[in-house]
Parts: sequence; structure tokens; C-alpha cells
Amino acid sequence: MRAVLRRSAAPALSLLLLLVLVWSGGRTILVNTGMDLLFRARGAMPPDQRIVIVGVDDATLAAYGRWPLPRRLHAELLGRLAGARALGLDFLFSEAAADDALLSAALASGPPAVLAVAPDGRQGLLKPHSDISGYAGLGHIEAMLSGDGIVRQVRLSPLEEVPLFAVSLASVAGLGKALDTGSHEPRFINFYGPESTFLTLSYRDVLEGKYPDTVFAGRFVLVGAQALGLGDSYITTFTRKTPTPGIEIQATILSNLLNNSFVRPLPWLTPMLIALFALLPLGLWPALGERRNLLCNLLLTVLVLAAALQLLRRHCFFDYLSPLAFLLFTYLFYLCLELFAAVRHILHQTQMIDQELDERLRLVYHAGQGPSAGHCPFSPAGIQEHLKRLQRAAAALRLQHHFLDNLLNRELPPLILWESGSGEPVFANVAFHAFWRACTGQEGGGLPRFQDFGARIPLKPPEDSAAGAGTRSRFDLQVKMPAGTRDFQGTVHRLLAPESGFCGDLALLQDITEIKELERVKDEVVSIVSHEFKQPLTVILGYGQMLMEELEGANRTFAQKICGQAGRLNRMIRDFLDIARLESGRQQIRRLPFSLEHMVAETLESIQSSAGKKGILVIQEASEHTSLYSGDEDLLMHALLNLLDNAVKFSDAGTVVKVVLVEEPERFVLRVVDQGPGIPDAERERIFGKFQRGSRTEKDEGFGLGLHLVHQIIEGHGGSIEALAVPVGATFEIVLPKAAAGEGTQTPLA
Repeated sequence: MRAVLRRSAAPALSLLLLLVLVWSGGRTILVNTGMDLLFRARGAMPPDQRIVIVGVDDATLAAYGRWPLPRRLHAELLGRLAGARALGLDFLFSEAAADDALLSAALASGPPAVLAVAPDGRQGLLKPHSDISGYAGLGHIEAMLSGDGIVRQVRLSPLEEVPLFAVSLASVAGLGKALDTGSHEPRFINFYGPESTFLTLSYRDVLEGKYPDTVFAGRFVLVGAQALGLGDSYITTFTRKTPTPGIEIQATILSNLLNNSFVRPLPWLTPMLIALFALLPLGLWPALGERRNLLCNLLLTVLVLAAALQLLRRHCFFDYLSPLAFLLFTYLFYLCLELFAAVRHILHQTQMIDQELDERLRLVYHAGQGPSAGHCPFSPAGIQEHLKRLQRAAAALRLQHHFLDNLLNRELPPLILWESGSGEPVFANVAFHAFWRACTGQEGGGLPRFQDFGARIPLKPPEDSAAGAGTRSRFDLQVKMPAGTRDFQGTVHRLLAPESGFCGDLALLQDITEIKELERVKDEVVSIVSHEFKQPLTVILGYGQMLMEELEGANRTFAQKICGQAGRLNRMIRDFLDIARLESGRQQIRRLPFSLEHMVAETLESIQSSAGKKGILVIQEASEHTSLYSGDEDLLMHALLNLLDNAVKFSDAGTVVKVVLVEEPERFVLRVVDQGPGIPDAERERIFGKFQRGSRTEKDEGFGLGLHLVHQIIEGHGGSIEALAVPVGATFEIVLPKAAAGEGTQTPLA
């Protein structure tokens, strides 16, 4: 919450600064500057070809004398422009002259003409003298200057009931009703380029007949001063060094009127961009680094400039410099506030580290340790106190390092620690160095990266793919050491240190050579003892069966009990040997493709005889056309036969035993369902343990090894077995994943 409030302060301060600019008039400068830059970036555009300018240039003044020109020359010029659609004379005829009659006659006989009217500086207008007549209308030529003296806007409304020069010119040409002049707000002039952008002809050349009448036919012809010395010139957005004649500005306004191409402001776009930029410090900037933030801000600036340029080409404009200034101010404030927060955080962390050092140093022996004085962290005394703490901590760390070094290098077996992200080794003790030299056969070689270690030593993947703290991978290997071949068993632990953010993998290797030797001796003893048990049991069973055939009555019953107990003991020895082979790893799983559906069918045929004697119906339910499964068919058949044998054994006569096989996208599910006494909930978890028998079984039924053997076989295939909680009977569910191992491989059962 504090971070959100701090980051919200950046756009708030920028908005306050922008309001100060608006109040002080700085925003007007931004708007005007932004428009000037856009016009120059856009460049010149083709003007309206319906407009022609006839300008009194320096050549005209040189040929006909001083300004103002005689009005008879204007009358002669009007005769040359007889084919024009409308004429606009940007001259002030406020005083009488000798040639006014000639001019009035020319105005009356020629195309509709508009004469210029200008303010007189005394809140009045300089209108044509009453001796002049024949004109179609009047139009004022007042120039609307910005604060910097540049013409950017025009007001289309009349000045003391005299319309604008360009509006009057369009009206006398019959286009007044089609003009959009309803708004009294100033319009931004859409300049087409610098001076002489429109077709401009010399007054002298036109008067002397150098241009045919077809040049002016059907066009608007504007006649006015063009020479700079005449004073009728202004600075525009395109011109700074050379002013633009007033007559060309009037031509531009007329073209904007005819084409409805005044620059339309889009005031709503500026606050929208400011609101969008105000969200950046709340979401995007904190997620990116400083370098990416700079790139992001540059990209936003380019996009805003490109959008402003494209909009101007479509006769639209918005104040784009204000949002960009807001973006700049916001980012600067954001950087300052984040810097202040970082300094505050560093100070807080320094204080916490000092406190933690004090607490930890109290637990470590150190001579001469004294209490902290509690000075200001930035004062000389505070810095000196902090240095003393660091010195005490360094001494304590040296002591702990000496203790840990002795423990790791002299007391512990080989171990190595890697950083999880990069796989680079962080630490390894002396015992691991000796172990790795024996593995690689290289003297003085470096420590392996985690990937290199895994490539050389076959690591078993962890049981849970979402590896967290304590997750292990196991491996077994033999290494030729100087003292002989040694057997090692290793584990890889995921080591997390949330306080520091460290995540690593710790490999610990145990020398199990002596344990392996003890297991080998145990296996030999079990094998010998089991063999010695089986030989006399075979004799007992043989003679017992012979006695059963010869004896009658109670003696026959005794012989039957002898045979039953001998067979029970024989099954126990067989299961015990199977479990011993599985646990020792001598029994290998041969992973070959086969049909589980056919395996279930063959197993059911094997159990039909014993089931038929009790009147139990054994049925199979399987998905049609199941795919092949890669595994050890003999071992899985043995496991299923063990489950079916128990189901038949503990079910009452006349009941049903069902085997259900279901294929799912990632696994096979096999269920054995019977209607026997069932398994109590308290025993479902431990029923797969060694020598575990159900409380509802008869005392002379088995030794509790069969389900443990089934459990070992299923887990060796990467699957699981579970006794489900059902209201009637017992249901065992076997889950076999399809991607447990590769086809054609052999996996030890351990």
C-alpha cells in the first residue's frame, strides 16, 4: 500500500506542475510550438488550384513608380481579369483619387469583386471612399496575431458587420451557403507551405498581358501587395526569416473555407493521454527495469509524435507536447521517489543487519564484545560503530568457518552443493574431491556442474515433479578407489533458503560397501536356509499325500492337516524368496509391450478351477481394443493372480469376483472386486506391509506376505495399488502409468 501511494505521488506532482504551466501561460507556448513543429515536419502541401494571386512585387514598383499605384492601373488590371469567378482586391481605398471613376466602372463591368477593409486603430474601419462603387462586397483583413507575433488563427465572425475578406469573396462567388462559418471561436489556419506556395503572378506581367485570359477563367483571383517593403506581411508557422504576404494568408484562409480544411482541435485527446500516462508508475514501470522503462517511454513518445503528425495530415491537431511533458515530469518524479525509497530501504536494512549481527554475535564466542551505543547511522560515531560490528561478525564467521570446515571435511561423507538456476557448484568437501577424482580418473580437475554430474551418474527422477524442499533423487554406483572398489548410494536434496532467496541442490553420498556385503551374506543365508526348508517340506508333503490315500477317519484328518500346514509353509518360503529378490534388486523388470486385456484373461483361466470348486463366478470387464502396455507380463500376472487367489479364498460360495480393466489417456486402471468380508478402514493403509494379515482372515490362512509382494511389483512398474473404501467386500485398485519407462529396458526392483 505504501508503494502504491508513493508511486501515485509522481503523476500527482506532474499534474500539479502542468497546472502551474497552464496558469502561467506556459501551455499556450507548448501548443503553439507543437503546432509549428508539426507543420514543418509535415512539409508543404499542394494548394487549391482554383486560387491565383496577383502580387505587387518589386518589379511592378520599379516599372510603375511609388506606392500606392495609380487606380487607373487597377482598372486596367480588372480588364485583364474579366474571366475570373471572383476578385479580391487587398488594397485600402479609404481616400478619394482622380481615377476613382475609372476604377468604379471597371469594378461594375468585371467579375464580382470584394474590396478590403481594415481597422483604423481608433475602433473604427477604413472603408472604401464613397466615390468608389461597383464592387460586390467588402471584407476585413484583420490579422489575428498570437502572443509571439505569429499568425496561426483566424476568426470567421464579422468585424462590425463586415465579413471576413475570404468569407465575403466566397459569398460573392455564390458559395456562401455551403461555408461552415457558424462558430465564433478562432479557427487554426491550415497553411500549405511557406511564401509563394500558391500560384503567384506579377502584377506587372498580368497588366502587360503576358498571360492569356484562360489562366484566370473560373478562378478566384486575389490582388494585393507582395513586396516586403510595403508592410503587408506576417510571420506564420512555416516562415520565420522571410515573412508571408498578407494576400497569401488571405488565399490560405479562402482555400481552407472552400475545402473545409481548417485544422480541427481535438481537446479530449490530451487529457486522455495524460490519464493513460498517469497509470504507468502504478503498473508498468515497477515491473520493468530502468533500461526497459527508457525504451518504453521513447516508444510512447514516438507513437504520440507519429499520431500527431498523421492527425495533422487529416486536418486535426491536439496538444501533444503537454502529455509528453507530463510523461517526462512523471518519470523524473518517479525516479526520484524510487531513489528516496531505495535509500530508506537501504538504511532500514542496515539497521536490521546491525540488530541481527548483535543477536547472532551474542550466540558466538568472541572476546571483548561490548554493547552497542546506538548512534545515528550516518554520523561518524554511527559509521564507526557499524564497522566494529562488521569486524566482530568477521571474527565470528572465521570461528564458525573453522568449525564447519572441520565438520565437513573430516566428519561427513562426500557432499556437493550446486546453485539450482545455473547448475554451478557452490561448495564441495574434501571427500567429494577425492570421490570425483576417482570417478573421472583426472587429477586436479574442477568440480562438475549439476548437468555434468547428472550426465555421468544415472539420477532417478524425484517422485514429485513439483520439486520442493526435501525432494530427492537417488542413485547407486560403484567407484574404483585407491583402497578398492567401493559402493556408493547417493541422494540429491532440494535446499531452499527463503531468507536469502537461495535455491540449491545438495548431493550426499554414503559409502555402503559394508552394507552391500552384509546384504549379500543375508541373501546367501536366506537362500540356503530356504533351500534346506524346502527339501524336508517336499518329503513331508509327499508322504502326507500318500498317508491321506491310505488312512481313514481321524487319521486321514490328521494327514490332511499335515499336508495343509506343509503347503502353507512352502508358499510362505516361496513368497519370502520372491520378496527378498525384489528388495535386493536382483529381480529385473523386463519392459516389453503386451496386452493387459489378454494377460487378465489368462490369469482368470488359471483361477477358474479353484473358483469353480467354491461355486464362485469370476468375470472380466475391460475396455474394447486397449492399447499395448510396456512392462513385465509375468510379474504383473503373478501380482494379479495373488489378488484373485485372495479374492476367491476369502469370498463365500455363490458370490462373484470381478476384474475391471479401464484404459485412460495417461494410464491403465485395474480393479479386483470381491464380495468377501472386506477390509476394515483401520487396516487399509498397513495391509501391504510385510507380515500384515487382515483381522477377518482365518488364523491358518497365509503369513501376510502376498500383498506386500504385489505392492513391490506394482511400485516397480511406477504404479500404485490401493485398497478402496467400499461398503461391501474388498476392492483393490492398481494404477499403471503408460509412460513409466522406455520399451525394451530392464529396471531393477528395489
